[in-house]
Amino acid sequence: MRRGLAGLAAGGLLALSACTGGGTTGHPAGSTGSPAGLIDKPQAASLSLLAGRSSAQYGITAPDPARYAFDVAVTAPVSVDVGLSIRTWYGAILPSILDSSHDAGWCQARGSQDVCFERFPFLPAQRAGPWTVVAAKQAGPAAKIRIVITFV
Repeated sequence: MRRGLAGLAAGGLLALSACTGGGTTGHPAGSTGSPAGLIDKPQAASLSLLAGRSSAQYGITAPDPARYAFDVAVTAPVSVDVGLSIRTWYGAILPSILDSSHDAGWCQARGSQDVCFERFPFLPAQRAGPWTVVAAKQAGPAAKIRIVITFV
């Protein structure tokens, strides 16, 4: 298990900080899609990151994280180092989704791409609803990355 993941699962440390993203608004607890419609259905996006320090985001809908675990797959060029976090609608930040796309613990270089995959456990301290997936890099060339999150 990567650094931080044990704390996410065991301690429920995820109500860490308020969401500060521009234009993001809170959603009521009952505003989720049907869990049956979300399970085993990839929620994916291809994001473009500009040269230098850059970030991009997209929205997903999380069913009850206390009942459904999730898989995260990221594909990024080996020329950049991408990190991934998730913001929930109620202000929690899951910071350790992907610390680095160069992390040999769950990423492998395949040609010109880093391919990362991780299974996340149940997160009983979190709530269902709209979440925002945020990809960021500190430096490097412009890059297109692919993120797929699947609740299982």
